Amino acid sequence: MRFLLAFTTVAFAGRAPLAPGTVGSLVALPVIFVWQFLFPERALLTLFVILILALLGALASTRVAHQLDREDPQEIVIDEFVGQWLALLAAPMLWWYWLAAFIMFRIFDIWKPSIIGRSQDLPGGWGIMADDVLAGLLTFLILQGVHAVL
Repeated sequence: MRFLLAFTTVAFAGRAPLAPGTVGSLVALPVIFVWQFLFPERALLTLFVILILALLGALASTRVAHQLDREDPQEIVIDEFVGQWLALLAAPMLWWYWLAAFIMFRIFDIWKPSIIGRSQDLPGGWGIMADDVLAGLLTFLILQGVHAVL
């Protein structure tokens, strides 16, 4: 159980006393920065890692939420971690792009417009993960569109 808790809280970052979801997103930034530095132009590999993390995150979150006897414990931040990675999939190494991805992802994750909010109704860890994956996907699509225009 300790390993699952460490995984779902992203090395216990989710236990931050204030805004654990934001902390989970912040922790993702240097990790994906290093990843993209090591594997530039490998969007498919990155997408594969995101999908594996999302799947494992959903399964582990189901167990941890059950153990904690809470539907969506705020200390589970693997969902924010994965969503932030998705938002930055194939991101150019431009500071403003990364800042925009962080801010937009957090806004969509907190606001939960339309299907993003409804996706939380999925059972267990699937609902925990789905809203952040969709918020990350929406952020990705918007930023890729803006970047293509610029």
